[in-house]
Amino acid sequence: MSTDKKPAAAARNVSSSHRAHAQLREQLLRSKFLPGQKINEVALAGQLEISRTPLREALNRLVAEGLLLDRERGFSVPGLEPEVVFDLFEARVEIECATVRLACERADAAGLEALSAFLDESMAESPDASVDRLIELDIRFHDTIAELSGNKVLRQMLSNLNDRIHLVRWIAMEGQRDRTQSQHRKILDHICAADTDAAIAAMRAHILHRKEDILVAIKAAYGHVYTLASA
Repeated sequence: MSTDKKPAAAARNVSSSHRAHAQLREQLLRSKFLPGQKINEVALAGQLEISRTPLREALNRLVAEGLLLDRERGFSVPGLEPEVVFDLFEARVEIECATVRLACERADAAGLEALSAFLDESMAESPDASVDRLIELDIRFHDTIAELSGNKVLRQMLSNLNDRIHLVRWIAMEGQRDRTQSQHRKILDHICAADTDAAIAAMRAHILHRKEDILVAIKAAYGHVYTLASA
């Protein structure tokens, strides 16, 4: 009987860990924690109604994804240190230029037609759409290009980077709807024409990469999260 209980307990821990990971990941992306904030595991376990073991598993998984830090004194939320954010955006530029290059070589007509139809739908989105919705559309566009590149590793790397710079991208997206959509269309047109150099240049120009612009977005991001915390 005891041997039957062990697998059942292990399965419950795995289920609890997956649930905790999903909930915490969403909270981190929604800036429910402050940059640099230390994680109170006891309070968090009570909030999520789980034991410390599956919570630890979820926290360690978030560390592996770069969404949390594991310090000597416990887990904490990454800060928005400019040098770290600069590196993340620099990595994003290089990955996206690689995926757009491969998409020019590998994308088939059906995939390009589907992406074009999606762009038509996203451009028709209500002018009152939230920034969250615009970010969702933006991520889907870039993820689809990564999918069309045929390289699953690059696609996964891009997904992880998007999570780690979510807040800064969220801030930078405000007021940029028309500009973003027109740039997306230009990138797709170059891919459809198999014009690799033009597609790469358009993608590089599209992604926020100028240090002064990133710094402005970082400052605004700090203001955003601390405003939420004091509300």
